[in-house]
Amino acid sequence: MKNIVIIGSTGSIGTQAIDIINENEEYNIFALSAGKNLSKLSDQIHTYKPKYYDNLDKKIIHNCTSELLESSEIVKLENVDFVFFASSGSDALKPIVESLKSGKDIALTNKEVIVTYGPLLLDISKKNNATIFPVDSEPSAIWQCLSGEKRKIYRIILTASGGAFRDYEKNDLKKITPVEATKHPNWIMGDKITVDSSTMMNKIFEIVETSYLFNIPIDQIEVLIHRESIVHSMVEFEDSSILAQLSKPDMRLPIQYALSNKSNIFNYQNRLDFESLQNLSFNPVQSGQYLCYDFSINYIRKGAIYISALSFVNEMLVTLFLTSKIHYLSIPVLMKEILYDKEINLTMTFDNLTKLKKDLKKITLDKSKQYEI
Repeated sequence: MKNIVIIGSTGSIGTQAIDIINENEEYNIFALSAGKNLSKLSDQIHTYKPKYYDNLDKKIIHNCTSELLESSEIVKLENVDFVFFASSGSDALKPIVESLKSGKDIALTNKEVIVTYGPLLLDISKKNNATIFPVDSEPSAIWQCLSGEKRKIYRIILTASGGAFRDYEKNDLKKITPVEATKHPNWIMGDKITVDSSTMMNKIFEIVETSYLFNIPIDQIEVLIHRESIVHSMVEFEDSSILAQLSKPDMRLPIQYALSNKSNIFNYQNRLDFESLQNLSFNPVQSGQYLCYDFSINYIRKGAIYISALSFVNEMLVTLFLTSKIHYLSIPVLMKEILYDKEINLTMTFDNLTKLKKDLKKITLDKSKQYEI
């Protein structure tokens, strides 16, 4: 059997991954790791009986045979076959690095980590013959389109739903609450990524993710608004032919595709009914509609270290918004104020990125005080 470790097991993606693993006899839930949702983690441990578990506060789950062990130690164990990272934010960096150093293939839903540390992680994976499989619907779609392809790529087209406020006027955004911003029209996702979808920062990060994972220049990656979320990405080749990946907006398919990368077991049943499709629409991203996107689409061309800075600042600003410290429209304003003129003269190393994050956190907290609710 294939021993699977799930980091972030209590979130939306983690619970879906558990369901898929549990449906396949070829897979075994070897270890589960979560943040602070101890109640849900306890239920999972008593139900699936993994050999190991971990949680953010290192609290013991009673009346179980599973053993508490640090996640970064679990992933290095010899009998671990695959590590599925379903956590959000950059906290999962250490176990991701340890997984890759141990030569483990990993599935990654975590945009922040690949965007912030991408060149470093890809270097580690290459040196240790480990593979990073994207679970994000758009990079997963590209991966599926490119499977077995030898033709030269002309461009990649990422699709975007437009997020929760795609039909709002700017004045309507002034009183947006965290509750409203965490409700997506098409997908069921975590809070941070749903907010990023509404600002289109998730698409900025997918451009970077696609560039890093598939070695494609940013200038060859385009974005179209596709409200229906049926076409998840398209690849156009030099001969002008285009391959597109279509499916319902359901994360179970990219989750299963990542888990089954070395298996022929597929039991996904949420099939697309073409007769029920009334329309598939595609439109350009309108300038002025998504202020974070307008700023960031040019900012990411400054280079990898600037992309890392953008990821750090966005994560901190979204946290401030979700905790009702700043208004929704303060996110793009502060992002530009913090980053626009900042020169970053650092080479790309883990230590330098740690220093950069601390520096940006101080600046972000200082500047955000004048925008407090």
